[in-house]
Order: sequence, then C-alpha cells, then structure tokens
Amino acid sequence: MKSNLPLILMYHGITIENGTVSKLRDTGADIYDVSIENFRNQISWLKSRNYSMTTITDRDENDEAQVILTFDDGELSNYEQALSILKEFNARAYFFIIVNRVGKEGYMSWDQIRKLHEAGMIIGSHGLSHEILTNLLDTQIEQELAASKRTIEKNLDILVEDISIPRGFCNNKIIQMAREVGYNNVFISNKPSRVTESCLTRVAVKRTWTMKRFEQAILLEVPKREWLVNVLKQIVQRIIGESGYNWLRSGLVKIFK
Repeated sequence: MKSNLPLILMYHGITIENGTVSKLRDTGADIYDVSIENFRNQISWLKSRNYSMTTITDRDENDEAQVILTFDDGELSNYEQALSILKEFNARAYFFIIVNRVGKEGYMSWDQIRKLHEAGMIIGSHGLSHEILTNLLDTQIEQELAASKRTIEKNLDILVEDISIPRGFCNNKIIQMAREVGYNNVFISNKPSRVTESCLTRVAVKRTWTMKRFEQAILLEVPKREWLVNVLKQIVQRIIGESGYNWLRSGLVKIFK
C-alpha cells in the first residue's frame, strides 16, 4: 500500500442519550460507541489543531497534520448524528456498509447512504453479512467480497473501491481476493503478524476514551497498560485461532457487561 499514510481512525456508532440500539449488533459493539458529545469534541480538537480529515487519494504526502476517518457497520447513527458534525467541520470520511443490514432496525437505508455519498463521503463495503472471512470457504469469501461490492454499486450507481474486512480477521489470501474483485484499498484493524500483503491498519476509537487518550492516539502514543493488553490479545489469538478468540471475547463481554 502507499507509503506516508496519515493515521486512520476507526469509528462505529455515534450515540445519543436514550438512542435506539439495534438488536442486530454484534456482542460487544458498544465498546466502540462514542457519544455525540465526545465525537464533536474530537473532531473539533482536530480542526483546532489544523488537522485535515482527508482520504487516501486526496491526502498530501508532505502534510503531517492529516487523519483519515472511517466508520464500520453502517449504523443509523452515522447518518443521524455523525454526518452533520462532519459537514460542520468540513471533514470527509469512509463509511463501510454491511449490505444485508441496510434498511433494518438501527441501520441506514439506501437513501440515507446515498445522501452520505452526495455529501462527499466515501462508501465502501463491510461484507454482506459481517461474517468472519477466515472461517469461510473460498466461494463464500468471494461472495462476501464481490456481491457486497456489486450491490452497493447497483443501488448507489457508484464505483466501490474500498473495503473494511469484517472484525479485522484476515490473511494474505483474503486481501489478494479483495484486490482481484476490484478493491484498491483494504482496511483492517490491527494487522496480524503473518500478513505480508499491503493493507491499511486503523486505530479503534473507544467509548471510554478521554480527550487525553484521543490526543495520545493522534500522537501515536499508547498507554503501557493498553499496549500490554493488546500484546496479550494477539498472543491469545495466535494460540486459539480467530474463531476461538471471537468466541472467548463474546463470552467475556456477556459476563462482564
């Protein structure tokens, strides 16, 4: 992938008090919910420090004060809460859509997604069903990658060149298959050590973040305790595999929620 890329932030839901939460959400999704107040403060902070919120194609390789904003899942709050703030601060962002959830409770409709695109946002795929791709057969992986791309293109009459790999679980084969069906940019969360194919890693913004923690992320700083937790997660994932890790994570979230 292209060098000198800005920091890429990953958002999910932008929440308001007593807002509707879809029952279709995956277990633990609320970990990544950011309140509308915190989201506004974060975008305002970036703007006040003269950061531009740009895209892969429009970035200035000589400008260090840039970030790329991305949103996974296609939740309704992206349209109802995030869009107005992005427009207010003249920020662009990527929105990755779970195709089979479009129009369902808590998720954007095609008309709302179209309005995001008309507002200058970039629409990408987050797969058909949000399945962990590494669990699937090659024919199923191709369906998740290609059919989701075709469906978005057909409904919005646009070219889709960007994909966010569901839940971040991927390998070299999946990245290669994504490129073969026409994706130029493959976004993931943390890049597994075994992945050598080029892809775009991101920093997940979390519900519990203070402004200090957000500022640390922009400066590429990670608190020691958080760094250690991330290392342990990677070790566990390597030992028990991605399916086992996802099962364990979901179970722990239910217990300690």
